[in-house]
Amino acid sequence: MNTPTDVTLVKRALAGDLAAFEILYNRYSESVFRTIQAVVRDRAQAEDLLQECFVRAYRNLYRVDQSVDSLAPWLHRIGLNLAYNKVSRKSISLPGWEVMANILASPRFAPDNQSEDSELRHAVWDAIESLDGKYRLVVVLYYLQELSLSEIAERLNIPAGTVKSRLFYARQLLRHALVDDRRVAHLVVSYGTP
Repeated sequence: MNTPTDVTLVKRALAGDLAAFEILYNRYSESVFRTIQAVVRDRAQAEDLLQECFVRAYRNLYRVDQSVDSLAPWLHRIGLNLAYNKVSRKSISLPGWEVMANILASPRFAPDNQSEDSELRHAVWDAIESLDGKYRLVVVLYYLQELSLSEIAERLNIPAGTVKSRLFYARQLLRHALVDDRRVAHLVVSYGTP
């Protein structure tokens, strides 16, 4: 059996088929959740905003362009708008590890792909968490969700050149943060220069 396209599922959902919308939710909720969490930096708030995102999406299915291949950019935009609104209303400050714990579930960071040294892993997560939101978001989308520059640009509604620039600066900031981190300094001595 062929997997239904997003547009087919939208048409079915508009006709009252809730199971079709559930398929869309299952298809995109994990990715949208990670994006929201990268902005709000709080798991509980991200879960609430994810639900609100899909409620809004359901209410606005009639607005979906019937020529699109994927609802991902539209859903991410809804989620990002909700997250940015939440952050602008209230400054959120939580421990870095809790924020990144859910992202560790990403296939990119499966156990066979992870560094054996947990100190290094913690240092990397702390460095990512310390980034300004606009840089942290592109790092999460590019490295953890493995989106291309054009996909990130589409989801964030910014030019691809801006995404590339933010990613470049994020890498520089991460490199500086890691070079100055005591947990990494002894690893460079132990393992040699990367």
